[in-house]
Amino acid sequence: MLISKKLLTAIFIAPLGVSAATAQTVSESRDVSELSSPIVLLTPVVARNADHLQLDIDQRSALQDWMAKSPAVREALEDLVVAQRNELRQMILSGADIEARTEKAAYIGQLESELLMMRSSCVEYWRETLNEEQFAQALQLADI
Repeated sequence: MLISKKLLTAIFIAPLGVSAATAQTVSESRDVSELSSPIVLLTPVVARNADHLQLDIDQRSALQDWMAKSPAVREALEDLVVAQRNELRQMILSGADIEARTEKAAYIGQLESELLMMRSSCVEYWRETLNEEQFAQALQLADI
């Protein structure tokens, strides 16, 4: 059975791109070194620059609500990805059936895709919450 190039990329290449930004945004007790780097990292920029962006009371409330809920959801998914990667590693080392490993790898790819789309949803949230000028400033502050 042949493994697709996309699957090979997801398994072997993507985890190599862990960025310093990822490491700085995650608690020291969580090992996310196996996760791919965030494609866009905007929420911490908005949070650190609320005054500079001149967020109004509603926007500050939206920021507070987002920070209270969203990181926990993302971190739970990140932890699941790490656990699944550990399981795949053990499957590989123990010589588990290639079909089972392929299924596990595909599942990990699906979870990684969900993480990417969470980041995408995050950007859309800020695009809708901030005004056009604030959003442009946030992108500039994030070096995007």
